[in-house]
Amino acid sequence: MKILLVEDDEDDYLITRSILREIVHLSYDLEWVKSYEMAEKTILEKNHDIYLFDYLLGRKSGLELLKLLKTKNEDLPAILLTGKGDEKIDQQAIELGAYDYIEKTSLDADSLGRSIRYAVKHANTLKALRESEKKYRRVFEGSKEIIFIANEDFNIIHVSKAVEAYMGYTPEEVYAMQSHEYFENPLQIVEMQDQMTDGSIKDYLIHLKAKNGEVKSGLVSVVVEYDADERFFLHGIFSDQTEKLKAERALRQTRKLESTARLMQVLAHEVRNPLMNINLSLESLTDKVSEEDESVLEIIQRNARRIDKLINEVLHAASEKEVTKQSTDLSKVIKKAIAQIKDRADMVGVKIETDINKCPKLKLNAEQVCTALVNIILNGIEALEGIENPKVSVKSFAKNDRVIVVIEDNGIGMDEKLQSKLFEPFYTAKTNGVGLGLASTLGILKAHDAEIEVDSEIGKGSTFTIEFGLN
Repeated sequence: MKILLVEDDEDDYLITRSILREIVHLSYDLEWVKSYEMAEKTILEKNHDIYLFDYLLGRKSGLELLKLLKTKNEDLPAILLTGKGDEKIDQQAIELGAYDYIEKTSLDADSLGRSIRYAVKHANTLKALRESEKKYRRVFEGSKEIIFIANEDFNIIHVSKAVEAYMGYTPEEVYAMQSHEYFENPLQIVEMQDQMTDGSIKDYLIHLKAKNGEVKSGLVSVVVEYDADERFFLHGIFSDQTEKLKAERALRQTRKLESTARLMQVLAHEVRNPLMNINLSLESLTDKVSEEDESVLEIIQRNARRIDKLINEVLHAASEKEVTKQSTDLSKVIKKAIAQIKDRADMVGVKIETDINKCPKLKLNAEQVCTALVNIILNGIEALEGIENPKVSVKSFAKNDRVIVVIEDNGIGMDEKLQSKLFEPFYTAKTNGVGLGLASTLGILKAHDAEIEVDSEIGKGSTFTIEFGLN
């Protein structure tokens, strides 16, 4: 053990050296310096395992050496030696990091040996704790997941920097927020509290609101920890699953479309064959019916044509879209779609608001994408019946490597059940609808590798968000 003794009185140095020799099982190298200036230089140049400082060192004191020792930012144990007990000095010494304070009049092998053992052990413990804290902090700050500590109300006390990448909030902004401000549905907080009867939650799906308004979905796992005052805190980790859940929803939609398309093609084929025979039979009857039966024949022919038209719509919706893409200005396509529905909107008193920004050109089939946008805008207009100040807003902008189109209405909105079935063929909430418009729209967007998300709530309107990737 390397010991540095700072003592300006040579007799006191000899006494201290003699006491050190009496300490059993202590193997050491003692270095003695007898002035503050020499001590200052030695402390800054070398590392010792333990420091023994005399309190009075001419115009300076051992307290100032303790301050100097602290600048090295290491857990270096120091013991202050003084000729006279003084509670105030004792307190100052401890506050400056001294591990013990011993009066020279009571200095002996037992007291000094005990003090050295305690100081070294305590310093080693602190060093191990600091190393552990550094490792923990590196894991905490470097994690790609959001690691957090919260109180029982899920108000965040500490959070990793990953929160800024996922949520857009800095940790400081999160600390100033209440949990209900970043939960999309604050009832989830109560649900989680109810489920923590065994002191933990594992992989619980929650939905959070990012700073830009985007909803982030992910799995949270939490355990309860208690502090010294028996207050409990929540230690948890949030794993962002937004893109994964989007991909899973898109895959389910695609598979549903594919299976429905195969069924529609079979049914259309089976219906078209007998319909052809009906049409041929009607043609042969045209010259043979009486005048009073002609009206009946016209009804049959009209409905036969309607069935034939419906079959064509079914086959068109079921067929894979042949997409011939060209470099296209999407803003022009959006404006064309709005122009096509303008008369319809004016007729029912719906205001169309636009915020169409210039975006990078995309490889698109302009006609098909225009049809998809028209279907969505019309869907919004039809949801506005009976609404005060009805409006549909259409905006587009570029974000990162995506071009985004947002179509929003202030209509009647949809519940979760309707949203989940919105793009299914033949499913419609309209009394006179066939249920192929949005199904066809989804097929067009899939053919363009575009993603569509719907956010809606009863009485609060609907928002369709379409994202096109840059080609």
